Amino acid sequence: MSSGEMSSINFCVRRGADSRAVRTAQSGHGDRGRYTPLLLIFLLIPALCGFASATEEMYAPLWDVGANGAVSSVAISQDGTAIVAGAGSTVYLLDRDGDMLWRTTVGSRVNGVGISPEGSHVGVAADKLYLFDIAGDLLWTEKTTFVYRSVDLSSDLSSDLPSRAMYIATGCDNGAIYIFNPDKERFWDYDMGTRSYDIAISRNGLVIAAGCDDQGVYYLNSREGESWSYGTGKRVKGIALTPDGRFVAAGSDDRCVYLSTGAGEHLWKYPTGDPVLSTALTEEAREVFAASGRSVLVLDRSGAEIQTIPFNDRVESIAVTPDGSFLVIGGGDQSIYLFTRDKSLLASESRETPADEAAPRESATTPAAGNASAVAEVTLPPPAEETSIFSKMLGWLENIFSLLFRPQEDFIA
Repeated sequence: MSSGEMSSINFCVRRGADSRAVRTAQSGHGDRGRYTPLLLIFLLIPALCGFASATEEMYAPLWDVGANGAVSSVAISQDGTAIVAGAGSTVYLLDRDGDMLWRTTVGSRVNGVGISPEGSHVGVAADKLYLFDIAGDLLWTEKTTFVYRSVDLSSDLSSDLPSRAMYIATGCDNGAIYIFNPDKERFWDYDMGTRSYDIAISRNGLVIAAGCDDQGVYYLNSREGESWSYGTGKRVKGIALTPDGRFVAAGSDDRCVYLSTGAGEHLWKYPTGDPVLSTALTEEAREVFAASGRSVLVLDRSGAEIQTIPFNDRVESIAVTPDGSFLVIGGGDQSIYLFTRDKSLLASESRETPADEAAPRESATTPAAGNASAVAEVTLPPPAEETSIFSKMLGWLENIFSLLFRPQEDFIA
């Protein structure tokens, strides 16, 4: 862990046997028996009432688009009208209908992509840090002797920012996190002392979260430095923030997804069965998404599972709009998927779109011909099966009994 001027909250993690979600709330063992029946009643009432609404809002596919390789990173604007994806050394920009607006290639494999909430700019982390405007024109690049691993962009309309400027946050192989403004001026940097695999920045640019090679989850203030951190026991490859920075989701190679508050309170961890490569959050953490193995898990803020979306290959990356209307998924099967829970959109039949169908604009930054790769033929995954009410009740009961009867020793503040 890196040291910072601010005090850090460190959590020591180990997996609890059979626990579906581990919570930090603790109470005395002597009082548990006295209050158990009453707590069970109050906890089961919202659980049972919530089943109908959860079932009505299941995600289903709208379309998929083929890419030239495993889709390593995806991002989506806050209204879902612009979707950016990286596969191999190619960057794609799609609209909500799956039509490709432009694509370009960069100098190496794309490790991360980001888009400003309003959809005005696109950032790419690869051999360099690239900034494009929404039309696909390259604005600038920034090169170091190290590889850029991740990128995220803040809002360009927030009144909290000087001159209403957007910020570009990026993590580098040299252990540093940098923040640039649109004019390529370095606004802030912080030495993590370890490689960061994923990074997220709040809408106002004040809060940054990073998942790192040293098994740590870090919460940073862009004006001061590290606020708190905790360890997961394995590398952390997936990080997500709510737009206001009040909640943090982390996915680790320890096969768990974690939810914490911006104040450093650990809420729960949920075992997924496979390493978690990517995470996403809606506003207020109403839904928590985890890309784990060949599926995307959808959880609610309490850690209860809402839906599991299955795929035929490993899921590499995910992103969601703040209101949860659209979920974009990057697959190891060389596909970009868009899912929705909007019934009006699902009323129309899903369609499959080859990547070259729309004859997109080739960006002027695209290298000379010879780097183009064939586009893979893809098919939609089988429809996601809805979880039965019995299974949901069982999951809730497991969470409740874990909270009431098991010592909460997995996280020590």
